Amino acid sequence: MLSLVALAVGAFAATNIDNLFVLLAFVAEARGRTGRVMVGQYAGSLALIAIAIGLAAMLTSLPPGYVGVLGVLPIGVGLAKAWARFGARNHANGHADDPALAGRYAGPGASSWWTVAGVAIANGSDNIAVYVPLYAGHSRADCTLITLVFVAMIGIWCAGAIWLVNHPLLGAPIRRYGTALLPLILLVIGASVIAQNNTLHVLFGL
Repeated sequence: MLSLVALAVGAFAATNIDNLFVLLAFVAEARGRTGRVMVGQYAGSLALIAIAIGLAAMLTSLPPGYVGVLGVLPIGVGLAKAWARFGARNHANGHADDPALAGRYAGPGASSWWTVAGVAIANGSDNIAVYVPLYAGHSRADCTLITLVFVAMIGIWCAGAIWLVNHPLLGAPIRRYGTALLPLILLVIGASVIAQNNTLHVLFGL
C-alpha cells in the first residue's frame, strides 16, 4: 500500500510541477481571497482524473500484460521533458515554468474559478498521459486509493502555492531543481507500469 501511495504521489507531483507556477500566479492575483482559486483547481484536476479513469476503463478489455504498454506514455513525456530541460533547445523552452509567463493567464482582476479550472484542464495533457496507464494497471480498490491520494495532493498543492506566495524567494530553487527531477520521476513511473503488468515477459518472453 505504501508503495502505491508513493507512486501516486510521484505521479501527481511529476505532472503538476508546471501547473504549480500557474497556480502561484492565480493565488498572488487573488490577494488573500484564494477560495475561488482552490475551487477552480479542484474542479479542473478532478475533471482530468475523471477523464483518465474513463479512458483507463475502456482499456480494461486488453489482454493481461498489454496494459503495461501504456507505460511508454509517461516514459515518452519524461524523455521529452529531459530534452526540453537539458537538451540543445533548453533556452528556447525554458520559459514554460516562468511565473511571469504563467501570469499571462491571469487578468487584471481576480480570475474566476472556472478560469482556474480551464487552465488546469488545458495544461493537463501530461496528467492524462501518466494517469491513464496508472489507473489501467491497477485493481478497482487500488484505483480508489490512487484517487484519494490525488484528491489529497490537490489540497496540498493549493496550500503549498499559498505558502510559496508568502515566501517568493523559494520559487527560484523550486523551478531549478524541481523541473530537473521531473524526467526521472516520469521514467520511474513508466517503468513501474511496465514491470507491474509483466509486459516485457508477455511481449518478448523476458
